[in-house]
Amino acid sequence: MLHAILDQISESEKPIIKIIFRNDDTRVVAFGLKKSLKLIDHQLPVNAKILMLKGEIEIDSKIEIVNLKEFDEYILPPKVIHQVTSLQDSMMLVILNFNKKSF
Repeated sequence: MLHAILDQISESEKPIIKIIFRNDDTRVVAFGLKKSLKLIDHQLPVNAKILMLKGEIEIDSKIEIVNLKEFDEYILPPKVIHQVTSLQDSMMLVILNFNKKSF
């Protein structure tokens, strides 16, 4: 599945989003973003751990701006409004923790 996302990134004008795993406590979502693609302001209801697999993104939470590159990880607290900009063709895993415990 991840190879398929990589193959589609450079041609897609929209984010490529695939749920990799889901249970009551956890959701793992793969994202593919073409260079310069922007996810406008949004927030998540739970803790999210972002694991970069390829490329580079910028996360602007209005509190801080963070650049993530290949193999970097970042924890985004719940309800933080943020936007994501892809600085290169990028792929990441986002792990959502619905268990209310921190990572």
